[in-house]
Amino acid sequence: MTDDLEQDLLREAQGGDMTAYEDLQLLLEPEIRRYVRRMVNNPYVEDDIMQDVFIRFYMNMHNIDPVSSLRPYIFRIARNRCYDEFRRYGRTDEMSLDDEPIQMRVSFTEAHRVPKPDDITHWMLLQLEVREAIDNLPETQREALILYSEEQMSYAEIAEIMDCSIGTVKSRLYYAKKNLRGLLRPETVDVLDEEFGNSPSRSNNSSNNNTGSEPQHEEEQKNGKPQLQP
Repeated sequence: MTDDLEQDLLREAQGGDMTAYEDLQLLLEPEIRRYVRRMVNNPYVEDDIMQDVFIRFYMNMHNIDPVSSLRPYIFRIARNRCYDEFRRYGRTDEMSLDDEPIQMRVSFTEAHRVPKPDDITHWMLLQLEVREAIDNLPETQREALILYSEEQMSYAEIAEIMDCSIGTVKSRLYYAKKNLRGLLRPETVDVLDEEFGNSPSRSNNSSNNNTGSEPQHEEEQKNGKPQLQP
């Protein structure tokens, strides 16, 4: 439903409806801001990047295909702007428990019971540990994992944003998750395996499943979701 709404608003904005554009920006801004925040880890430049992203988006929106290109297009603008910032100042590592949490659900939410304070504190500390580990991954692995795990992007969308093949995306995700295991405490890995080991695939074509196996040649690995397993 959200995708349909975004597409309709973009079409109306491309036709000159400024109210539709403003509504579209309000709809897109939270996830773009979250992505920018995770990429640069610098609150002092976040607003400047967001302003630039939507200026460029507005100036170029007539070149966007509403059906296939909207989200990859604006995320690619945000990505390029973040990399401009990296080249200028480098990447900082400021983190806080007040940051927006990684989009993970724990068992107490799935069991529909009210979480205890100790549950919340424990999970927040796990999130902080995972986030810190992700931020220590090689840049392309880190970015692929953020787009996949936190922004819920498909392989095809990530490939378009990162300007690479789907096979390269799968390879980066495989090694990101493999390296992540080496950066986390064993008990944290156990929790993640228990919570997310059976999460559904977001592959565009899921007739085959090579989950958890080492990346093969791109034509041999079209489908399946890399798991947090070596």
